[in-house]
This record gives sequence, structure tokens and C-alpha cells, in this order.
Amino acid sequence: MKKNIVAVLLVIALSTAAAFAVDPTSFLVETAVTGINKMKITAAAFPANGTPSSFDSADAYTGPLTVAAYGSQSFSAYLSTMSNNRGGYTVSMDATAMKSTESGEADAYINYTVTVNNVSLATNGATDVTAVTVIDVESLTGRASQSHQIALTVDQTSFEAAVEGSYQGTVTFTYTAN
Repeated sequence: MKKNIVAVLLVIALSTAAAFAVDPTSFLVETAVTGINKMKITAAAFPANGTPSSFDSADAYTGPLTVAAYGSQSFSAYLSTMSNNRGGYTVSMDATAMKSTESGEADAYINYTVTVNNVSLATNGATDVTAVTVIDVESLTGRASQSHQIALTVDQTSFEAAVEGSYQGTVTFTYTAN
């Protein structure tokens, strides 16, 4: 009788193992997230929780900035960025002095200082100035955005000493993904 019980238990154990010996079945779930590397000069501060589509539709600053006097200029412009680059990014700022060119005459310059994110750059007539880093993000763990007001102050000495003419300078921001 003991042998019959052992034989029955052995048959049950083998048949149970065979009934549940199914190979695992699986499937992959995957996606690709597109890189977001955006920069724009906006007319208002861009919110930190904004979306890529709201960034694209944010009102751009529509210069030029017309200067009528020396000193601090009153205008509303923000350097706004959005990124999901896990390696981070940097933004540098470069500027050229306002320049007036007349045929047969020497070029004339009016200097100014531009400030973004507490970093300033002052122009120096015909002399090229070294670009400065105004945003440096070493890494990201998700999508992030920043918005920093742009301030500009025109130099009193060069403005008051300027000869007649139309003057134009350029502030350039360069975005570099790390």
C-alpha cells in the first residue's frame, strides 16, 4: 500500500510539473524621446513648468531696441531656454558695440553693457570682446526651462560724444548642448 501511495504521488508530481512547464512569454515596451534644445528671446518670462508647445507659441521679443538716451534702457525681453538634454547645456552671450558707418568717414561707436542672469558684458568700440557664459546647466534629470531678464545700459561717455549717424549693434546668444 505504501508503494501505491508513493507511485501515485510521483505520477501527480510529474503530471503537475508538466502541466505548468510553459515557457515564459513576454513583449518589449519601448519609445524614443526626442531631444528638446530650445532657446528664444521672449517678451515675458517663460514659466518653469511650461510645455514645449507653449514655449514655441510664447511671444517673442520683437526688437530692435531703439535707444534715445544713455543709461538703463526700459524694455521687456527675456532669454528663455528649454531642454531635456541629460548632459545639460550652456548659453553664451556676445555683443558688438553700436556702430555707425559713413562712406569716406571713420566708423563711430557707442558702447553699452548687457546683463543676463547676473552676468554682464561691456562692448568696447571696434575691439572684439570675449563671449561670456550666462547659463551653465551641467546635467538634467528631466525637462527644465529657465527665463532670465535681459538688461541693457548705454554708456554715457560714448553716447554723448557720438557723431551723427545711424548706429547698430548686435547681442548674440549661442546655445550649446553638452
